Amino acid sequence: MKIAIVGIGKLGQRHLDKWKKITSVEVVGVVARNQDKLRVVAEKYDVKPFTSLEELLNEVDVDIVDVCTPTATHGEFVKQAAQAKKHIICEKPLALTSKEAEEMIQACEENQVQLLVGHTLRFFPEYANARTQVKNGKIGQPGVVRLTRGVPFPAGREWYADEEQSGGLFLDLGSHELDWLQWTFGEVTRVMAKHVKRDQQDEQLEYGFVTLRMADGTIAYVELSWAETQFQATYELAGDKGMITYDHNATVPLSVNMRSTDHAVQMPKSLMHKDPYQRQFEHFLDCIAGKTEPIVTATDALKAIEIAEAAVQSSETGQPVTLVEGGR
Repeated sequence: MKIAIVGIGKLGQRHLDKWKKITSVEVVGVVARNQDKLRVVAEKYDVKPFTSLEELLNEVDVDIVDVCTPTATHGEFVKQAAQAKKHIICEKPLALTSKEAEEMIQACEENQVQLLVGHTLRFFPEYANARTQVKNGKIGQPGVVRLTRGVPFPAGREWYADEEQSGGLFLDLGSHELDWLQWTFGEVTRVMAKHVKRDQQDEQLEYGFVTLRMADGTIAYVELSWAETQFQATYELAGDKGMITYDHNATVPLSVNMRSTDHAVQMPKSLMHKDPYQRQFEHFLDCIAGKTEPIVTATDALKAIEIAEAAVQSSETGQPVTLVEGGR
């Protein structure tokens, strides 16, 4: 498979690194607008640089376009790749709004190309196994679940602070847990959310709390924070027969807790030989080759956006938002 990557930020370079480890893949080009950074990255990974996706599509043969740019630009690149009849991998969240996501999905369907979305949490064994245990009835009837995700605010990345580019805390950071919840427990019927944002000593701090009622009656609480000193993620899944718990920091052999001066986006670390990104990409290749069905569909990604939109609406109005009628 011949792959081109659009975007050379932290995620774009992580994607480059993982694709280079898959022997069945040839990275035929990388696209970015910052020519100085583009030159450095292209030399580092020994790939051909391009300053636009149009230029790349005109000059090289490519099977898959991997979009790793800021969320506000996803629609532009996905539609362009779809019209060129290229399969697409797109980082989460799929789009800024559910309306734009629907348009992207329609464009891919009309051009008969696959759209695969990087909700990587489904490929973390700690989360995939927990879902399997829940589905197998190990905790009995689920009752209350609680998930947290916190990172330092990604300072130095101005587009994160601009909700018109990133979608804000609930969409950008929260889409991980919101997607996993619907994958594990089914439809979300109602959403209630609170959001706190303030500047403190030239540093932006944000906190969000979301309460969700699932169609099966499960109540889920999701805490989100752009105010931590280091990456953290936890869950507690309680049912009438038991509980499953997880703390990311408990799996890290050594942790130093200091306010970071690294302005890059912080992401979880994995001790696996093949980390979740590589496992995800290998799965996506099998999907495109017709060997299996996607673990995460574009429609799943759309639903995660709809839940995040409901959380934003609730936090602004102070009222719950109903998504699906008839839940327990």
